[in-house]
Amino acid sequence: MKTALITGATSGIGLAFAELLAQQGYGLILHGRNVRKLSELSASLPNVQLTLAADLSCSDEVTVMIEQLEQVKQPIDVAINNAGFGLYGKHTELKESDIAAMLALNVSALTRLSRYFAERMAVQGSGHILNVASTAGYQPQPYFAAYAATKAYVASFTEAMALEMKSSGVSMTCLSPGRTDTGFFTFEGKDDAKSGTGTFSAKHRAHPQEIARLGLKAMFAEKLREIPLFENKFYVFLNRLLPRTTMLSIYERAMKNI
Repeated sequence: MKTALITGATSGIGLAFAELLAQQGYGLILHGRNVRKLSELSASLPNVQLTLAADLSCSDEVTVMIEQLEQVKQPIDVAINNAGFGLYGKHTELKESDIAAMLALNVSALTRLSRYFAERMAVQGSGHILNVASTAGYQPQPYFAAYAATKAYVASFTEAMALEMKSSGVSMTCLSPGRTDTGFFTFEGKDDAKSGTGTFSAKHRAHPQEIARLGLKAMFAEKLREIPLFENKFYVFLNRLLPRTTMLSIYERAMKNI
């Protein structure tokens, strides 16, 4: 039985990855912060081999999780770095501690785990790594300034590292979803955007299962990058056609109307 690890597996796209890989017969190593949710997930999905509870925005907890993974003797064939979060609002009005936690999770933890899995899989001689970025990473986004920058890092880092690992038998793919119906849009416990008509209203959001399916398809095909769905591809393509200042103005208006 092949084994897949997924970070941020208790909800959203991460949960969809877990469900789809379970259907494909993979043994699962599932990470999350919430012990109760991990326990419930372990009981509801087949072939859960291990659950790992850790706050990956804390460097020490990343270290502990890597030490736990070192105790897993069978090959890890798939590693999906999905855990991450975003902060919405004027950058100067966000809490400094929240910004630091987001940078630590979206950038530092993903970088460390990518290296760990790449080295481990290179010894195996095979493996697939999927890093989850965002279409937000393809242009600066006012009111998501730091979040968009973290996802630009994920895309750049993953694509560059993929070429470094090419001769080792390890493939790396960057998945950049657009608006998806997950808890990402819940600010201060409320999803005010869901019932509205703005940029992030529910009618504009893709289903996590579809995004996960397309991400896995791209990963197993060893694609360098995947921007799922035509609408997302179109918006990213516009960034190449329109002047930078024009795109910034468009996104500033859009981000105010979530």
